Amino acid sequence: MENKAIEWIVLSKAPIPGLVKTRLIPELGEHNACDIYGQLLTRLENTLRELRSTKKTHIALWIAGDCEHEAFRSWADIATVYKQPAPDDVSSIDLGDIGLGVRMAIAVKSALSRGRIPILVGVDVPNLDTPYLSDCLQQLESHDLVISPAEDGGYGLLGMKQFYTELFENKLWGTDSVFAETQRDIQSLEISAKYLPQVWDVDEPEDVARWLTEK
Repeated sequence: MENKAIEWIVLSKAPIPGLVKTRLIPELGEHNACDIYGQLLTRLENTLRELRSTKKTHIALWIAGDCEHEAFRSWADIATVYKQPAPDDVSSIDLGDIGLGVRMAIAVKSALSRGRIPILVGVDVPNLDTPYLSDCLQQLESHDLVISPAEDGGYGLLGMKQFYTELFENKLWGTDSVFAETQRDIQSLEISAKYLPQVWDVDEPEDVARWLTEK
């Protein structure tokens, strides 16, 4: 892969009750919803730790909120921690209001600036397991970009060898149109892209039951 190292990018939030997995709160309550987020964060950490033990890769943990939260202490030996930017930090980024697209773009550009190939991975996507991520690396050897469509119309993983501004602009983040909009952008760029097997994420109460059954 052009002798460049991979950088797994994890955009995370400090797991504080009431501030994470808010769609689960009406049914599960703030503390239970937060606990689910903590479990998913630990699952991803364990997967990346296992992958890192067999392949030379880097992990960038971008945190919104309290970077000193105890949930991130176990990441210390495998990841470099970055604080997700506040609105005042992105005046030079011409991508509109601070939001998911801007945060992803900043993290991707950061990895590329270090000569690494960035792969964004979702915290709440249970089937991004070690075999899946290993296949992702293999596919990226022969493609410019890899992406994992999600059941809810978004995507769970996105990796690329160079920065494509279009992928981070003009998206209704959090809606079922994100993957379709991104796919149109990829097609218009006329680059070599690999669409990985579909994944699912834990957003709604029924997803929690599925997660608890399958984990």
